[in-house]
Amino acid sequence: MTTDRRSGLALLLTVLGLAGILTAQLVPNRHRIENDLADRSAQALTVAGQDHARVTFTGRDALVVTDSDAAADRARTIVAGIAGVRTVRTTVEAPAAVEVHTPPTFGLTVNDGTAVLTGTVPTAAVKGTLHDAAAAAFGAVDDRVTVATTVTTDPALTALPTLLRSLPVTVRDFAVRLDGGTLTIGGTAPSEVDRIALHDAARRAGVPVDHRVTVADLQPRLSAVPPLEFRTGSAELTAASRKSLPQVAALLEANPSARVRIEGHTDASGSEATNLWMSRARADAVRSGLAELGVSAARLTAAGYGESRPKVANDTAEHRAENRRVEMTVITG
Repeated sequence: MTTDRRSGLALLLTVLGLAGILTAQLVPNRHRIENDLADRSAQALTVAGQDHARVTFTGRDALVVTDSDAAADRARTIVAGIAGVRTVRTTVEAPAAVEVHTPPTFGLTVNDGTAVLTGTVPTAAVKGTLHDAAAAAFGAVDDRVTVATTVTTDPALTALPTLLRSLPVTVRDFAVRLDGGTLTIGGTAPSEVDRIALHDAARRAGVPVDHRVTVADLQPRLSAVPPLEFRTGSAELTAASRKSLPQVAALLEANPSARVRIEGHTDASGSEATNLWMSRARADAVRSGLAELGVSAARLTAAGYGESRPKVANDTAEHRAENRRVEMTVITG
């Protein structure tokens, strides 16, 4: 290799080395400058109420991104006033649409034997499942449920179909509502046992339940049982009345907290003292009969009123038979 070539190569290596040294020094310095300008610009924008604007730097040249022309003009002025900034370029980007998600809702009310469904659920499959469950429980369905993809899922939506299929359809004014993740159940159950069954079915759903189901008044149902009547001068129930006693026992079994006063009555035949004794004997006979059918005697009290409270006038044999009776009154309080 000639002397000139060796000198040229040495010079080239020297230049490349100097360039590498300069690059190693200038690049970090440039990044520091960009970061410093970006930090100070962001602080100034925040102070001016423009914290939604985004600013970046290439060297000392700024790029500001905002969501409107007015905001861009304001941000350009602010950033241009930062010491060390050379130029400011702005661009406007419309904010991304924010999809609002809402929890599902569902309602079921019974109107003239038809289950009316309302609410909003996330998928057609959920809507179909709820419809089928309501149809299985109530038969006729008026389905007004809508589907919206912005609706979120909820554990109660999975539990609702099973719950609907297990509902006692004898509940009067029945209603179910899902809102805010809580199930609210209302209506009037025919008995305490039906109410408990409904409560247990709702509890198995595994979601919060606001249980507002009431129990129908027992007294009208007891009064609707055919009268418990007796033979003349006897504490023995007639054959027809013996068939009524299990109906009374079934009503009391379905309402285990109910207490009943058994009131014995007679017609006007015989002496007052005898009639009073007979009325008490008849009340005791009914109390014993119910106890034999499984009703706790502690829930039953017996009283006799003799001939003092006739149901009808004692003017015919038929009327006197009506007055030889036992009536039951639900004790409250």
